[in-house]
Amino acid sequence: MLRMDRTLRLGFLLMGLGFTVTQGLLVRELLVVFFGNELSIGLILGSWLVLEAVGSGLLGRLVSRWKGQTTSFATLQVLFALFLPLCLYLVYSCRDILGATPGEGISLASVFLSPFLILAPLALVDGAMFAFGCRAYSHLTGDEVASLGLVYVLEAVGAVAGGIIFTYVCIPFLYSLQTVLVLSCLNLASAALLLGSAGSVTAKRLPTIPGLIAVLVLLACFLGLLLSPLTEEVQGWATRRQWAGHNLVYSENSVYGNIAVVQREEQYTFYADGIPILSAPVPDVVLVEEMVHLPLLFIDEPRHALVLGGGVGGVIHELGKYTWQRIDYAELDPVLIKAVRRFPTPLTSMELSHPRVKVEHVDSRLLVRMMTWGAAPRPEEGYDLVIVNLPYPSTLQLNRLYTVEFYQMVQEIMAEKGILVIGCPGTLTYMSAELRDLNSVVYHTLHQAFPYVRPIPGDVTLWLASSAGELSTTPARILSERWEGRGLETQLLTASHMNLVLGQQRLDWFWKSLGVELHGGKEVVNRDLHPVGLLYGLSYWNARFAPYLARVFAFAGRLTLSHLSLLILGCGLILLAMVKLAPRGRDVVVPIAVATTGFAGMTADLINIFAFQILCGLVYHWVALFVTAFMAGVTLGGLLMTRRLAGITRARCTMLKLELALVLYWALVPVILIAFSSRLAHSAGFVALQGTLLFMNGLAGFLVGSQFPLANKMWLGGREGLRGALYACDLGGAFAGSVVVSVILVPVLGILKTCLLAAVLKLASLLLVTAMPPRS
Repeated sequence: MLRMDRTLRLGFLLMGLGFTVTQGLLVRELLVVFFGNELSIGLILGSWLVLEAVGSGLLGRLVSRWKGQTTSFATLQVLFALFLPLCLYLVYSCRDILGATPGEGISLASVFLSPFLILAPLALVDGAMFAFGCRAYSHLTGDEVASLGLVYVLEAVGAVAGGIIFTYVCIPFLYSLQTVLVLSCLNLASAALLLGSAGSVTAKRLPTIPGLIAVLVLLACFLGLLLSPLTEEVQGWATRRQWAGHNLVYSENSVYGNIAVVQREEQYTFYADGIPILSAPVPDVVLVEEMVHLPLLFIDEPRHALVLGGGVGGVIHELGKYTWQRIDYAELDPVLIKAVRRFPTPLTSMELSHPRVKVEHVDSRLLVRMMTWGAAPRPEEGYDLVIVNLPYPSTLQLNRLYTVEFYQMVQEIMAEKGILVIGCPGTLTYMSAELRDLNSVVYHTLHQAFPYVRPIPGDVTLWLASSAGELSTTPARILSERWEGRGLETQLLTASHMNLVLGQQRLDWFWKSLGVELHGGKEVVNRDLHPVGLLYGLSYWNARFAPYLARVFAFAGRLTLSHLSLLILGCGLILLAMVKLAPRGRDVVVPIAVATTGFAGMTADLINIFAFQILCGLVYHWVALFVTAFMAGVTLGGLLMTRRLAGITRARCTMLKLELALVLYWALVPVILIAFSSRLAHSAGFVALQGTLLFMNGLAGFLVGSQFPLANKMWLGGREGLRGALYACDLGGAFAGSVVVSVILVPVLGILKTCLLAAVLKLASLLLVTAMPPRS
């Protein structure tokens, strides 16, 4: 009996470890498939959670009819071990299955459905393991409520260990395939121990011997592959599946994402999380020449330049045609520069070896922030030209360089007449609503930081911003004469071309198409904690690759905090009436409280992750640590509450305190984020922010973990066959949070208002618990 108890506990720990490691691994791999869009984290986690809820709730109803729960739990461990390699293969083959080539966009519908289908077998099994594990342990101990709490806590402890192991062991030292094989071997070993223990406890060894032998054979096969040199070859083959039809010559993960290089004859294309960043040795001549030379027409004697992204591959080459004292260059991901050095071309080698170019191996936004701190050197006179050559804000990582807070930092390090230039998708024919919204938010955001903003329309609209009035007042004729006077050799630009692209006629057409006057129009500003630029970036993305979702984005864009709050409070009043009037109305209160707490818990996890990405930009590396902090809180809260259960006589009163604590948590989070975002003017505030966000994630987990055992005590009360139902409510609420927060709330409402909406949701839940009559 003691041996079985220990073996089951080990299995529950491994269940949690597998949960975190698998999620961390698949999130990282799917982020590459989905172009590094952090909002897909919510969709990935949401798919996993709803499938787990189905596995726990639906299959949990069958557990009482199933004989031999321990052997059934071991069987589920074997299935988990077998499905792991299959799911990893499907992730690598996802883009090929969807028929999307590298660099081609994928709609949000595909982003949602793909992980749902890929993760289905794995997540269903993982959810069923909880229900069968609870049944097996309660059968062993005879205490059903305590068993539920213990399994929940042990799973959380395993999840904490999994997050730490994945971050500090798996990521730096193991391939993805090696991580999967290690996890499969652990599950098979645990299943073998359970089958052996089950046979000794029941004295019926013969029925378990064939199953035990089969598990040991599978374990030997997986161990053989893990220790074989073939593992590296299989990993390389699987990685190339993501780039089917292309010659992948390089792929490396960094703390920011994945960098890949594809070669076609002599041409290299460099990708960051699947998005093409630069090509060499033949660049986009039109873009690089216009991005460099057009803004420099407004600067008489350029001396200092700062390039933030997309410098190699043409931009630095064009800058080299001027006499600079200094050119500072940083990428959004420093590993990109490493990849460029590894695959040199005459163009990129010349750019990186330019005597005036200083390469900074640090994140672009962090470099600017460090310059404002005084922690990184900058010219005393400031930069005459700052170029941001990056894709439009389709991810939070990219959106960090399109916010008013970033532009204000850039303005601090610019010269008095310096110019900032950024690119944005454009057109010279018809401007769609999505393209108009995207360019409009760029204009209004720039105008918040700079008094003068001038667009240069084209297939890529160049937005120029400055504190000097010459930017808006210098006519095209003067600029054309300056160009002729400089006598620079280019492939495209001529005086007549200058007159065309800078002419008043094209500018008037652009402002009319955009729907704003120079200082008018609806001012929608992109901010760090309200990334509306991301909403318009995603809207433009889907207009290109899934136009049928245009109405969905248009509707979502009209939602407000007041609309959603009234909807929640209205539903709360209806449920309140049911609780008071219906004979069994009280029975819905606890499941609703658990579901809303699941929603609030997942919202906290995502809000802290998104805020960290917005302000720090390292979520690709830290995502497992945030999951670990959350699960550590769940572990501590669940453990403390489980130990107190026997002494709690007024469970409803304790539940009210937890509900109130969650309301106060969500009222406090916006205050903390505002305080830190306004104090990131020095490195100490930056480090404190990282620690505080991890702590807040752990605190959210503590509140969620504390409520679950208490809810079981209040509601389960001998309900046979419903052991996994509350767990399903918890996961179902978390699923709703992962999808709604990622796709709608954060892009539309922003971080702060999403926090307030979570507070309203838990306030409605608090009122329901307050109105719940005592059980007769």
